[in-house]
Amino acid sequence: MRKYNAPKVKESRGIQILTTIWLVPLVALIIALWLAFQYYAKIGSQVTIRFESNAGLVENQSPIKMRDVTVGIVKKISLADDGKGVIVKARLNKEMNEYLNNNARFWIVHADVGSHGVSGLDTIVSGSYIALHSKKAEESVSHFIGLEAPYIDQEAKGHYYMLSAPFTNDVTEGSNVYYRMFKVGRVERVSISPDGKQVNFTIFIEDQYTHFINKRSLFYTRSNFAFDFSQGKLDFSIANLSQIVHGGISIYTPTQTLNEHHPINVDHVFPLYKSLAEMKAKHLGTGEGSRIYAMTFEEDVTRLEIGSPIEFKGFQVGYVTDVASQYNPDKRDIESRAYALIYTSAFEHQQTENLTGEQVLEALVSHGLRAQLKSSVPVVGSLFIDLVFDTNGSHPSRTIAQAKPYNVFPTLQQTPSSNLMGELNNVLVKIQKLPIEALLNSITGMVNENRQPIKHLLVDLDQTIKRFDTTLKNVNTLTSSQELSDLPNRINGTLQELQSTLQEIQSLTQSYGKNSQFSDQLSSTLKTLSEALNSIKQTNKMLNRNPNALILGDQ
Repeated sequence: MRKYNAPKVKESRGIQILTTIWLVPLVALIIALWLAFQYYAKIGSQVTIRFESNAGLVENQSPIKMRDVTVGIVKKISLADDGKGVIVKARLNKEMNEYLNNNARFWIVHADVGSHGVSGLDTIVSGSYIALHSKKAEESVSHFIGLEAPYIDQEAKGHYYMLSAPFTNDVTEGSNVYYRMFKVGRVERVSISPDGKQVNFTIFIEDQYTHFINKRSLFYTRSNFAFDFSQGKLDFSIANLSQIVHGGISIYTPTQTLNEHHPINVDHVFPLYKSLAEMKAKHLGTGEGSRIYAMTFEEDVTRLEIGSPIEFKGFQVGYVTDVASQYNPDKRDIESRAYALIYTSAFEHQQTENLTGEQVLEALVSHGLRAQLKSSVPVVGSLFIDLVFDTNGSHPSRTIAQAKPYNVFPTLQQTPSSNLMGELNNVLVKIQKLPIEALLNSITGMVNENRQPIKHLLVDLDQTIKRFDTTLKNVNTLTSSQELSDLPNRINGTLQELQSTLQEIQSLTQSYGKNSQFSDQLSSTLKTLSEALNSIKQTNKMLNRNPNALILGDQ
């Protein structure tokens, strides 16, 4: 049997950990660690933001944007431990790490549809997102409290101005601001004043347009539809869609003030007028200094409305905030009390800089200033309150009565002319109460009762007219006949023959003596014939002038 020499294997006397078989998993592990490092190096930091509510955010879908650039994404949304808010955990890009500091501000942008308009239109398709505003800093923060309103950048290149008005006038956050119909800024914030008397507006004007605004500038709400019938022509304009949805504010600065220096105080508040027409009206004072007074009237205040103006010397210095009426059993009449907001700043002046507008107003009251009801248009116009001086001293009160919650402003009865307007109004009311409808019904009934007799009368009248028409036709036929037309010519020929006969007779009588009997008889006969001839001539002239004279007479 043949034998083979088998190779000898060296026996291992130790344990070998690193072998070639571990090379593949080791490389795979290194690659996985590298990929993990790259992933976490790119995704940046994770932040936690607390909001009062979740306004449409979706996990792993809603982005975080800074200046409309996506810089992160919402990862998780959960309810806060106290149940009074929501906790949003989000992951931002690595390059945003230096922006995550105490300067960072987060707020939710979402679509909002209300009576004031629509905001956040860009989120209707893409959905809600978190907006971020920040600037670089060295410190790092990971927990934030989100804002409920959009952040206002106080360091933007431009200037912020404060406006105030009794109502919002359909102006919302994001509304455009125009100067000479050119967009120069936007409305950043709309809020109610702390005392609840006004609505405050914060507007931002770009830096390149701020020199067009000074202390004399006027602000008013742009109308969506405008009619102008001045200068004998009708002008109709419609605002653009953006203004109709968001509203808008226009700025008017008098041209002569553009080159003048009218500095604006830091705390200055401009009034926002509700329309161009109101802006053009005469005004004194602003919302910077105001006071509410109570005014008691015994007259009819049914035409005094909330928002009615309060005027002084033709200038509006306030408006009516409320009108309350109640029955007085002692007087058996209605007593009314109007609450009026007066801009006390309207009575401030450089000569009285040591006195506030309220103090100046109290001094004017001590000199006879009173509140009086007046009508804007006689009889039918609405009422307003006019501050006038009582020259007759009919009102005993010479001061503003101190009371709570509002001081009482002295009032004055309406003038006789105003009472005359009231009497005219009463006359119109009496005319309105007349039984006009019953009278018309009575006339209608009388017409219905006499309708048949009137119908017979009209038929008889129609028949009479037809008969008269037939008679006229017969007369026209008679007058247009040839015989009647030739009658004047025949008479004329007969007269000529008669004239010749008379001449022959005259020649014959000349042969007899003047005193003969034949001469006398012949003279008498000729005289009679001459008279008859004259009568026939007149008849002939009449027929030549009017051939119908024999039938209708000479007219």
